[in-house]
Amino acid sequence: MTTEQSVTTMLAVLAILMAGCQVPWQQEPPGWHSPVAELFVDLAAFPEGWQIDSADKTVTDSTINHIGRTWGHPGKPETVNQGIWRAYSTAKAKRRYAELLKGFLRLPRTPRPEEVYVEFGPPRAIDFHSQTADEFYLACGWWDLSYCVVFARYRNYVTSMYLEREAELDGRRVGGLTDPEIETVIKAMDARFEQFFASLSTPAP
Repeated sequence: MTTEQSVTTMLAVLAILMAGCQVPWQQEPPGWHSPVAELFVDLAAFPEGWQIDSADKTVTDSTINHIGRTWGHPGKPETVNQGIWRAYSTAKAKRRYAELLKGFLRLPRTPRPEEVYVEFGPPRAIDFHSQTADEFYLACGWWDLSYCVVFARYRNYVTSMYLEREAELDGRRVGGLTDPEIETVIKAMDARFEQFFASLSTPAP
């Protein structure tokens, strides 16, 4: 074998070895270069007079993967909060969803004597379950205030919402969104994610 043939053979062997060691190319997850804030519930979903109370200053930064927003009505104490987490993989999003839900379910239910407490569970007056989310949880109850919580996972995105709820119990009345208004906001949240993924051409990771 000539020197030239030896070099050619060696290069061919190296090429085969390098090909076997290559890490498979991983496609970026949906919306990785889009600002997460684009997925917040639109203000139009809230009753007249509500407005954005606070928004993260990094709403236009597409590299931020965890962001929050608060809505409220001027002159009234009740609020609605939403947080959104974006993970690089569906597996990480699944873990985040499980952590959030587990954390809420394990909260110590030991209210003070002067506080009102009613166990959280699926609300009878809000008959909604997402057909878009991969995982979805909705519960309402009392813990000093009346409110509902939502946890949902859409592919590699996880969102949570806290919505103060108008209710009355044992003569105590608290303000907030009515059940139909809460359902409208939750449906708008769900529709926003559905529209977002429909607008993308990339498959889920």
